[in-house]
Amino acid sequence: MPKPASVQNNIPVRESSKWLAFEYIMQKYGGVALVIIVCLGLLGLFSDGVLSSKRLSDPSHALSVEYEKVGRIDSDMNIKIETAATGENVTLVLSGDLMEANEIKSLYPAAERMTSHNGELVLHYRASATPGPLAVWLGVTPRQVGDHQYTLRSGDKTLTFSQFILP
Repeated sequence: MPKPASVQNNIPVRESSKWLAFEYIMQKYGGVALVIIVCLGLLGLFSDGVLSSKRLSDPSHALSVEYEKVGRIDSDMNIKIETAATGENVTLVLSGDLMEANEIKSLYPAAERMTSHNGELVLHYRASATPGPLAVWLGVTPRQVGDHQYTLRSGDKTLTFSQFILP
């Protein structure tokens, strides 16, 4: 019985052993790879989560920062800055790619005075009447993809940290 005209093809099909091997590997191990990628995503490898959360302190633990090492563009992230209680006025200086690569959405508590120049954000806080460390929450939204380096200074203490922003 002859094949219908729509099925008949005189052009030979060229098979590539490289792509056949790839297809075989994907059929055999693709499900496992997919489960691993989903689990890593849920743990926060690609954005907010256990693997992405980071806390960094100077050796005396007088200045610390909590942030997400990996984030996504246009997703809200928090940066928490803590300084030890000194009973003095506190000045925090954030520099590096912070002002260029992020949009600052919120700042809590509000600074007594806030300035920015030459890519630096300078926050001035008065000495607190209540004892304990000063905690500052900065809500940012990344606007540029890539690896961004930030520097945080308070008095003579300096911390350098980085974030990798995914599309």
